[in-house]
Amino acid sequence: MVRDFQSAQFKLAECKTLGTVTAVFVFHCLDLLLQGKLDNNMSAMAKLYASESQGKIIDECLQLFGGYGYINEYPIARLYRDARGQRLWGGTSEIMKVLIARSL
Repeated sequence: MVRDFQSAQFKLAECKTLGTVTAVFVFHCLDLLLQGKLDNNMSAMAKLYASESQGKIIDECLQLFGGYGYINEYPIARLYRDARGQRLWGGTSEIMKVLIARSL
């Protein structure tokens, strides 16, 4: 099994760490939203970070599948295809960066 290889274990550990850090940040932003304290700058950072993290994680996982990662019967192929849209709709990552940079 792929996860039995040490190099794959390292990649999966990195993905889990990035996913966990992203979730903590998003939950923090949700808490701010519920308190009425979430501003445009923080929401832009959350959208940018979460969508870019999703892309990185899925890209790393697709790499573990090799060529099979592009076959639609495998869930990773659909995840890879669908994740790209997250960096586009709701404002592209570049637009999020512009919004964040304006606050500096």
